Amino acid sequence: MSNAEFGPSSPGARIYRNMAWTSGNGRAVLRMQEDGGFVLYRDGKPVWQGEGAQPYGQYAVIQPDGNLVVYAEGDKPVWASNTKGKNGAVLVVQDDGNVCLYHQGTAIWATKTTG
Repeated sequence: MSNAEFGPSSPGARIYRNMAWTSGNGRAVLRMQEDGGFVLYRDGKPVWQGEGAQPYGQYAVIQPDGNLVVYAEGDKPVWASNTKGKNGAVLVVQDDGNVCLYHQGTAIWATKTTG
């Protein structure tokens, strides 16, 4: 399989509660949970979460400015990767269990959950 890549202009650039971005081999799943949590699962076990998203998170989006953001109702940001200014960055859910944002081929943010 191969890593799954999502960019700001791709159809999957935004996920809502009960949706997820999944790696090619299915090993890594970055989920916007029903309870508002933004959680990465590797091999079915939680290994990372976006602090402050739960219980408010309504959706996660890869923005054109390169920032990955979780928003609450009313479009209030509750968690962000703080990578704005990296226009065109892409989110990659990797088969090795890591999730990264890449800008022009360089990792600018990662969950650091390779395993």
